[in-house]
Amino acid sequence: MMMSRWAACALLVSVAAGILAAVLATIRLDWAMGLATLTALAAAWATVWLVLKDHERDRKRLEEVTELSTRRADQASVLSHELRTPLAVIQGAGELLAEERAGPLTEKQAVFVHRIVDNAVRMHNFSEQLLTRARLEAGLVSIERTWVDLRVLFRGVVEELSEISDVTVVLDAPGAPVSAFVDPQLTRQVITNLVNNAARSESTGGRVEVRIVPGDDEVMISVSDGGTGMSETQRERLFSRFSSGRPLGNGTGIGLFISQQFVELQGGRIHVDTISGKGTTMMFTLPLADPSLRRRRR
Repeated sequence: MMMSRWAACALLVSVAAGILAAVLATIRLDWAMGLATLTALAAAWATVWLVLKDHERDRKRLEEVTELSTRRADQASVLSHELRTPLAVIQGAGELLAEERAGPLTEKQAVFVHRIVDNAVRMHNFSEQLLTRARLEAGLVSIERTWVDLRVLFRGVVEELSEISDVTVVLDAPGAPVSAFVDPQLTRQVITNLVNNAARSESTGGRVEVRIVPGDDEVMISVSDGGTGMSETQRERLFSRFSSGRPLGNGTGIGLFISQQFVELQGGRIHVDTISGKGTTMMFTLPLADPSLRRRRR
């Protein structure tokens, strides 16, 4: 914005100098030259006015959009908090019942209690995703890069998800440690989202495989399942908000949208390889070094 103001000032000085030249030309009785100069200056003045007007309008629009995005993020934060509080109570009470702290449960009661806990956890995750999406759209997500051993990070995620999943989750990362200059929290969220999606696509007892393949400047991470795959239509809409790769009604798709944003914020790319009825492989890349340093060297 400062550059635009300086440019406008310089143009105004030029116009003033032109007016002075026109006056001097008129004094010398060079009427044709003076009239031509004044006409050109009038056009220049009109251009300056239009430029400044458009600049002010664009500035106001940008402020309005920024304010709207921030307000939506604040509303999402309040909504998420109001949802998480009762959900935490429901989840806690359900877990106490499941542990039979209040007395033994019949087999049917245990099924109902586990269903309550599972859905409370699911809704808690959904509220977190809504909040994250709103923060992304408002530009409030910051990147905190550090050197991370991806094999150690992903091994922890795989072990945690294996304990609560009905499928087998394995990590294929042979060889030396793979260190990347990334945000560990954002990267952890991406791999968690992709593994959870793959696990939901697999049948009970199936297998989800996480693979790490380092390259010269970047590392490729893939998450594969042997589920139902996706149609071409599902694939085209995969990273849209509230769209998922599963049949209608099975999932919101927010997790994939968030994963794409987190990967791209770190300078990576995400794409999918899928065949209907033959499983899906989600792949994303991350730079091994600081992207800004890499651009500087080039």
